[in-house]
Amino acid sequence: MRSLKWGFWRVVAASVLLFPHLVSASPRMVSVAYNSSLQNPQQVGFDSFREKLLAVSGKRIVVDGRVGNALGSEATILSGVRSGAVDVAVVSGGVVSAVVPEIGVFDIPFLFSDEKQARSVMSGPVAAKIAEKFRDKGLVLLALGRQGFRELTNSRHPIRTPADLKGLKIRVIPNETYIMAFKALGADVVPMDFPLVYAALKDGRLDGQENPPATIASNHFDEVQKYITLTDHFFAPIVFVANRAMFEQLDPADQEALVEAAKAGAEATWNMQLDVVKLKYLHDAGMDVTDKIDRQAFVDAVKPLDPEFEKRFGKDLIATIRSTR
Repeated sequence: MRSLKWGFWRVVAASVLLFPHLVSASPRMVSVAYNSSLQNPQQVGFDSFREKLLAVSGKRIVVDGRVGNALGSEATILSGVRSGAVDVAVVSGGVVSAVVPEIGVFDIPFLFSDEKQARSVMSGPVAAKIAEKFRDKGLVLLALGRQGFRELTNSRHPIRTPADLKGLKIRVIPNETYIMAFKALGADVVPMDFPLVYAALKDGRLDGQENPPATIASNHFDEVQKYITLTDHFFAPIVFVANRAMFEQLDPADQEALVEAAKAGAEATWNMQLDVVKLKYLHDAGMDVTDKIDRQAFVDAVKPLDPEFEKRFGKDLIATIRSTR
């Protein structure tokens, strides 16, 4: 019997030495969650992330995709990443700023003049500096993509000046900067998690909301909103974010693969050309599109908030972002 046991372990040892691939570790499962409709930036970014990760990791990492409203709001998903219940999330920047205040600098209204400026900032030194702040929150910033300029919808009348917002109940992300901005513009601000918005618009608890055109279209807000105004008031990033403990448990090659995949996912969102298509869809669905506004009046209305933003984020940082091209 003893000789049989020794014989068995000799075979095992030989297998390890001669055929290491037979006893190599199983692929690492990484859960990735997002909450959005099809063809929204989160979904497009996730698909590219998964495809790239499979390619660069050599199938060492397998993605467990977790998608949809069943997971709860984006804030709930982000909380899951912090706790370790979810490994990676693809979420809106305005949601992340409630946890990592430093990324809230991107939420400053009318900070970006165009998409080119936003892309330069979010792939450059400013983004790298902000990434350092994620670690203390149990997170790792993998990449920043594009959700796009956010526009304003309502069911009452066209919006051309801040005065037109007076008295309207407008939903915003539960984000302090969003709340401050729309109060400064004269709206009756209602912070609300996204899954609740359609019903609140339908039954009149809300008069309006603000989101990128793709989100407005894919969530059928045209069914409960008549007017859309192209205010471009916020430029929203998409954030690819990982649980820090999970990330640090990976070997360097797999960490690099995760970052590379996230950058590919972010790149896919920057390359999307959905706004024109979705705005045409909304117009054809019966929405009244206002593309000419008194932009300076909107900028002037939020200007009194500048001292508070400079106190939070630093005057030099804001100036750097504004001057980036």
